[in-house]
Amino acid sequence: MTLLAKFTRRRSARLRSFAVMVLLLFPGLAMAQMGPDYWKVTGVSSDDHLNIRSGAGASYRVVGMAPNGYVFRTLGCEGTGTSRWCHVETPDGGLSGWVAGRYLTESGAPGHHTSQANDVPELFIRSSGEMEVRFHTGCTALFNSSGRRIGTGGSCSGAQLTRANGAVESHMRESGGHGGTSGGGADVNLSGRGILHGGGGSIDGKVFGHKEGAYAVMISGGTHVITCTGLFQSAPMTVKSQSTRLHCTSGASGTAVLSTNRNGQGATLPFTLSDGEGGYILF
Repeated sequence: MTLLAKFTRRRSARLRSFAVMVLLLFPGLAMAQMGPDYWKVTGVSSDDHLNIRSGAGASYRVVGMAPNGYVFRTLGCEGTGTSRWCHVETPDGGLSGWVAGRYLTESGAPGHHTSQANDVPELFIRSSGEMEVRFHTGCTALFNSSGRRIGTGGSCSGAQLTRANGAVESHMRESGGHGGTSGGGADVNLSGRGILHGGGGSIDGKVFGHKEGAYAVMISGGTHVITCTGLFQSAPMTVKSQSTRLHCTSGASGTAVLSTNRNGQGATLPFTLSDGEGGYILF
């Protein structure tokens, strides 16, 4: 045997020994590489979805949801048994996250001509507290911080809106918020003061209530003593702005817009009435 052959054999043996040692010391490295190229969601209740989380564990926030039958690309798994979590992404690469491995089974790649009707909703939290749910097909739905849907894109289907509602409900359950998108709310009792334009005098304002869709606003005072009321859908300062129709005891009507101040402290309520009156209140 030549010196070159002996050197090659010894070098190969050392490399094999080193590889075995690495796998023994760091089994997670091997585990992360094992598994199929694609996973399919299975075993989830027909009325539920699989949570997609920002990290490998149930304590991480929900960033999306997937129904039974949805196919993910595999990025690796860690842990074993019921503690196994897999890093996955949607086939188009638009959303990635971690899911519980017990709800996955090996799958082939989704067909090029087979669109996944169950488009995965992706949830984003705005700095205002509002929640935006996006679908890769273009549908976007907006929710206030209490979980009430306050806006939808024209391309959204009924099924997508149902999944968007489910994504928000799941996020709010995980974050300790209200479990549903209706019936909940926060106790509100705000008082403010402002003026009527044109020397109409000072005026008082109140916003109060404890149920989504039923936060009352009352404006009263002024030289001519007006009293106007309306209803806001969301608790003050949980959305950037919201408007309501006003109805006054004088027979006049109008519009009021409650806007959170830019610094996040307090709110401003400008209003205009059909009889030419108008003004603003600072909360």
